[in-house]
Amino acid sequence: MNYIRLVLLSMCIATCYYVLTIAAIGIAAANLIFWWVEWPYNPHLVHIGQNFIGIGLASLIPAYLIHSYERDKKWLSISIVILASILYQGNINYMPLDPNGFVRFFKSTIIYGDLGSIGVLLEIVFLPVIWLLAFKRITSH
Repeated sequence: MNYIRLVLLSMCIATCYYVLTIAAIGIAAANLIFWWVEWPYNPHLVHIGQNFIGIGLASLIPAYLIHSYERDKKWLSISIVILASILYQGNINYMPLDPNGFVRFFKSTIIYGDLGSIGVLLEIVFLPVIWLLAFKRITSH
C-alpha cells in the first residue's frame, strides 16, 4: 500500500511539475523573466538563462514536496516525478499516458532539437535532483 501511495503522490507531483515547466518555458520564450535587461550581445544565452531560472523555480516545488512527505523513498519518488514529467512532455498532443511519449520527447530534444532543447532536457532532469540534494544538505546540519 505504501508503494501505491508513493506512485500516486509522485504522479500528482509530476503533473504539477509538468505544468510548471511548460509555463516556465513559455514565459522564457516570451522573454518575460529578464524583461528589464536588454542584452544586445547574445540573445541565446539570455534565453538559456531564462529557462534555467524558470525551470529551476519550477523544480523547487516538487523537490520540496518530496523532501517533506517522502523522506524514506525520496530518490524513487523523484525518479517517478521526472520520468512522468518527461512522459507528459512527450505527449503534449497525444493521450497523456501513451508510453511512446518517451520516444517523442527524446526524439524532439536530442535528435531533432538544438542546443537549447538539450539544455531544457538537462534542466528538467537534473534540477529537481540538485534541489533535493540541497534540501538534504540543509537539513543535515
